[in-house]
Amino acid sequence: MLLKKIILRNSEPFESAIADWCNKNKVVVEVFDGKESLYDVVSALVIMHSDHNISRENKDLRDAMDKHHKPTQEIDINGTMNASISSLRFWIENNNPEAILMVGDPKLIENTRFEEYFKNLEAHLN
Repeated sequence: MLLKKIILRNSEPFESAIADWCNKNKVVVEVFDGKESLYDVVSALVIMHSDHNISRENKDLRDAMDKHHKPTQEIDINGTMNASISSLRFWIENNNPEAILMVGDPKLIENTRFEEYFKNLEAHLN
């Protein structure tokens, strides 16, 4: 699996859905505990969104990661499925991040494409 470790900020529904997917696919997942600097723990950021609706908090996080020279990838789950999965795979192959912080709007899990995206992602990252 190309994904080595996913870091989550908390245990809300979005993060729980990601953690469940990670556990099914044998991807190491952990919740950030704040004992160390976030920028020391993560090596990259993935922001999931629908139709380019990104929260102010996630935009600020993207800007902060950029200042710390951490690569960022944005995934629109309403976009073309194959293109967004291929783009993520290419980004992971090029950046080779050890630990990816994954964030997204809690409402994403209500989107039917959310589950579909992760089912398709399984086949492309193994």
